[in-house]
Amino acid sequence: MEERHKEELDTLKEEKGTLQVLVSRQSYIIQELERQLSKATTNNSIMQKQQLELMDTVHSLVSICSKDGVLLKNAKKEEEKPFRDCADAYQAGFNKSGVYTIYVTNISEPKKVFCNMETAGGGWTVIQHREDGSLDFQKSWKEYKMGFGSPSGEYWLGNEFIFAITTSQKHYSLRIELMDWEGSRAYSQYDRFYIGNEKQNYRLYLKGHSGTAGKQSSLILHGADFSTKDADNDNCMCKCALMLTGGWWFDACGPSNLNGMFYSAGQHHGKINGIKWHYFKGPSYSLRSTTMMIRPLDF
Repeated sequence: MEERHKEELDTLKEEKGTLQVLVSRQSYIIQELERQLSKATTNNSIMQKQQLELMDTVHSLVSICSKDGVLLKNAKKEEEKPFRDCADAYQAGFNKSGVYTIYVTNISEPKKVFCNMETAGGGWTVIQHREDGSLDFQKSWKEYKMGFGSPSGEYWLGNEFIFAITTSQKHYSLRIELMDWEGSRAYSQYDRFYIGNEKQNYRLYLKGHSGTAGKQSSLILHGADFSTKDADNDNCMCKCALMLTGGWWFDACGPSNLNGMFYSAGQHHGKINGIKWHYFKGPSYSLRSTTMMIRPLDF
């Protein structure tokens, strides 16, 4: 009995020892779990704080982007405002010379034009430009009607557009800038300028001449019809558009033709079919560059 009792006591002691080891291990595990839980809670607080800070940053960015988007949208709307001419663009704050899009009254499609925002107060819509001879101006009636070339270089706006702008919107003045091969510049300006429709052969109407390119106007003040190589509407039996080249208001050939042949330096003398402005450089001097541009009279 004693031996059995002793064995039971030994067994109980053994179990007690095992239990104590287990309890000790569990206590350590519990302490470790508590420590990790505390750390996780701390980390979670930091993460929550970081998340809140991140959300604030995102909201700030969204707000900034929204404001910028509104500004950009407004700027885009302003830029895309339907300007009728370069004067509209200038008065809207666009005072840098360059290519702009205008929406001409009674013309369904928009038109790209070069706007001169510097000369004589700016706001000029360029309708013709010659500078380097890169473009052939010996074109047909239809080509002169609809325009040709590039607004950023040499071009003719188109008689149909010139007619629409100058007769359906406001009263327009015309300024013609000229430069010879010696670098001298001059201009002719007309207080009133418009042309008739196609049935009227885009007849030229002018009033009030001034400027430095001659005391007398090299454009026919009493009016002249437009002629091209395939549409002879001048007052000469010789067909001026074929003899002098280009499309122009020739009358009886007359003292000017800014759409004539481009002759380079050294070849520009003695050319009756060149880029001519009689009362600036005479009847047989071909100019280096020309620009025709229009602007509302009340600008």
